[in-house]
Amino acid sequence: MSLQYQHGSYKAKLFDKRWLTKRDQILERDKHQCVICGAQNELVVHHKQYHFVSKLGVYRDPWDYDKRYLVTLCRSCHDRGHYRFKVPVKNV
Repeated sequence: MSLQYQHGSYKAKLFDKRWLTKRDQILERDKHQCVICGAQNELVVHHKQYHFVSKLGVYRDPWDYDKRYLVTLCRSCHDRGHYRFKVPVKNV
């Protein structure tokens, strides 16, 4: 199953209360600013890598990542990063 296919349902999970809680924790930790440029508007919490659970054949839910794999970015830095780099997928 490809990440692109999974992302259709993955985006819906970003409205789940568990993700919203985790997202708030990361924003708080990063002082509600982009860790790259310091911007304080249009913030997103970015996954530094995705984890594919091989034995289940699914990607880990967005809230099930350790906080070290999450970082606050502004929309501009986030989009620029996705354009320049592919987010790595780790089999777990």
